[in-house]
Amino acid sequence: MWHERKLQRPGNIKESLGFPTLFLGVKDFWKSHTAGLYGCEVKINNQFYSGAMYYGPRLNTGEMVLELYLPHYHQNIKGDETIHFRVLDKIRNSLIFKNLHQIKGQIRKDLKSIVRGLSLSPL
Repeated sequence: MWHERKLQRPGNIKESLGFPTLFLGVKDFWKSHTAGLYGCEVKINNQFYSGAMYYGPRLNTGEMVLELYLPHYHQNIKGDETIHFRVLDKIRNSLIFKNLHQIKGQIRKDLKSIVRGLSLSPL
């Protein structure tokens, strides 16, 4: 099933973790998914990208977030654009990290396994 969302923080894609990251509103996402990391497919401007989707608590605040990590997307997105994404298999549950270095290492590892196994498909 494909989901449609507007960016929560439109403009440049944030790369604070070293990966292009899209921040989306959590909304009712929790009704059909549990916290953790999932593989995902994303459609932006009629182009398809593979990546990872994290739904769970933010490290420093505990606030629930929905973030898409796209290792092969390096463009800006306009604030009025809609993002389409499809959640694939769950990779793992949320983990507790002591620092950002541990998070970056885990995301790097997760993305390698996710991207290798995906074949992108149209809406």
